[in-house]
Amino acid sequence: MNIAANKISPEVMYDMIEIFESQEWLNEFVGELIELWNVCEFRQEQTLLKSLIMDICLFNAAMERLAHSSINEKMQSWGLSPKSTWIVAVANKTEIDGSTAALQRLKNKILPFDNWHSRFISNIPEAAQFIKAGQSVVLFDDFIGSGDKMIKKGRWLRGILDEKGVGHVDVYYLSLAAMRFGMEKIRAETRCEAYAYKELTKAITDKFDASEAARLIEVMTVLESRLFDRYKNKKIEDYSLGYGRSEALYCAENDNCPNNVFPVFWWTKLKDGRGFRTLFKRAG
Repeated sequence: MNIAANKISPEVMYDMIEIFESQEWLNEFVGELIELWNVCEFRQEQTLLKSLIMDICLFNAAMERLAHSSINEKMQSWGLSPKSTWIVAVANKTEIDGSTAALQRLKNKILPFDNWHSRFISNIPEAAQFIKAGQSVVLFDDFIGSGDKMIKKGRWLRGILDEKGVGHVDVYYLSLAAMRFGMEKIRAETRCEAYAYKELTKAITDKFDASEAARLIEVMTVLESRLFDRYKNKKIEDYSLGYGRSEALYCAENDNCPNNVFPVFWWTKLKDGRGFRTLFKRAG
């Protein structure tokens, strides 16, 4: 029995060649890329996805090494001392998240590491047991998106310290990578120093003029309408363009995808209920 073969247009073939040349890591995700392409019904949707995919920042080991070196330099420039500074992952006491894992890898990169290694703490409640008035706290996360999480974590820490009667503490915010608008929000609302090695801009809004950006955002929202309404008790409307409308194109290699990334890259269910293999994986 003869089975009809799907035809591939020249445009799609050229798209794939350019994408694989630009993002070599996608050679391991051919099936996932094809499924994403098949969500598209119009050429303008494919064109948008191609543009976005080619701009994705896959944060690999080489980039992380550069980030560690840069963070060490920033810590030195802040004039922080291991005798009076704590570096704290923004995790809750019972959770293991990206901040905890990334902090472990940073642990021997702040120099001199023999003096600093005992100043790293894996979560905020534990850190609050040691922090004293007049000391400094560096709140650390692997990725900062809208900035809302870091601001809330800083307030949470301050609340715990207030309950314990701990006086003034200098707070700094630190990350491997971040959305620029999120960093600006942290600085504006906390009046504290904030640093990320890699700052990213919004993938559509900050790249195109206002009228073109509006058109492309409409194209993306149509694509999102083909995803299932809910995912793990989350509503797609709450993550349109990524949480906080972040328009992020970022994921650390072999790591959990931030929810600030466009959901078409990590939302694993289609409108009709079928499963959907995505370029990135997100747990939680």
